[in-house]
Amino acid sequence: MGKLRKLSVLALCLGLSSTMAFSQDDDWDMGDWGEEEEAKAYQITGFIEGALGTRLSSDPVIDSEGTLRDLRAQIQVDYDLAASRLQFSADAYYDGVLQQSKLQVREAFWQGNLDSVGDWGKNFDVKIGQQILTWGTGDYIFLNDMFPKDYQSFFSGRDDEYLKAPSLSAKISGFFDWANVDFVVTPKFTPDNYINGDYFSFFSPMAGQNIAPGFDVKSPLKPDSPEYAIRIYKSVGPTEYAAYFYDGFHKSPNSATPLGEPTFSELQVVGASMITTLGPGLFNAEFALYDSKEDSEGTNPLIPNSQQRWLIGYKQELAKNFTGSVQWYLERNDDYDALIANSPAPQFEIGRSRIWITQRLMYRALQQTLTLSGFNFFSTTDQDGYFKFSADYSPTDDWRLSGGFNIFYGDEPFTFFNQFEDASNVFVRYRYFY
Repeated sequence: MGKLRKLSVLALCLGLSSTMAFSQDDDWDMGDWGEEEEAKAYQITGFIEGALGTRLSSDPVIDSEGTLRDLRAQIQVDYDLAASRLQFSADAYYDGVLQQSKLQVREAFWQGNLDSVGDWGKNFDVKIGQQILTWGTGDYIFLNDMFPKDYQSFFSGRDDEYLKAPSLSAKISGFFDWANVDFVVTPKFTPDNYINGDYFSFFSPMAGQNIAPGFDVKSPLKPDSPEYAIRIYKSVGPTEYAAYFYDGFHKSPNSATPLGEPTFSELQVVGASMITTLGPGLFNAEFALYDSKEDSEGTNPLIPNSQQRWLIGYKQELAKNFTGSVQWYLERNDDYDALIANSPAPQFEIGRSRIWITQRLMYRALQQTLTLSGFNFFSTTDQDGYFKFSADYSPTDDWRLSGGFNIFYGDEPFTFFNQFEDASNVFVRYRYFY
């Protein structure tokens, strides 16, 4: 483990995360006013991408050495109406790891203001359809953001944009003098794209080792009830304060039926956050209370305990084109003694508390065409961690070359990060924009 820690520290000093922005200039044809108006009304963009990733060591329960084998094409259409807009983006790709062709509609929504229904409507914006939602203050750590994530993409080396998964939702935003309010309803529960054995194995307390069944939750065990999320936020001087509420289900199937079948248990979350300037940088703090509604006393080992989650972080520019940040994260289980007393495998249960310390460094060079990024999770309680490094080179708006690695390390095979030790991988991606 000492060598892995040294590798993490050394690579971390080299840089940080990939970001991407591209634009397409509107054509202006003075000879045909109608064509000019049509060109401004909509915009079509997209990319074609090839990506490869492979393990750094074999996984004894997964045959494939490949962790990423994508050939992908994305199209995005933005259409501006008189007082609203439509947006559509979809990915068609071949997944060579699973040997499957897939289509994912990432965005297909209408967004506009309600001023047409009266003066009161000017204070409200509506966004309806397939969309990607996010809020909270954490960097790769999500406390009150209960919208779906794609951890299979994140661990395999796909672009960071794929960490956030889409959901079919309606979002209403109200803007008032006293505060701003976001209300999101997702009519049908949308889970994370969780680790399920398709790409990476995971530790099973009942088996006492990693398994890779490639499972999915059976339809009768998937919730079909709506999810509700609320954010109330307001800026006071340089500080933004926010309060959150969520009513739905755990986003990954970390619960089980009495027969041992994976399922999603009910969850309610309340929390708050703040972000403000502090010295030359930004300071953020966030907390969330997770109420595991089906196990209020913590005596059912098949359902996660209720938890308290806390986060503080700081980010600043360390030198020109060089930024750094740190975070301290705590999750503490309620009714922990009851959990241990009723667990069939107490030796594999998580501790009463888990602490993560994260570090991020990012450096931009060559007139900001090269971005080096390193992000390290380290758990002082579990003695394990995860280091993610990427390099992105984009000298023009037409293409981008990316590469990096994901390293999981630790002392015990059952801890959160080290269960994925055999998932450690290197990856490379080439993306051509059109």
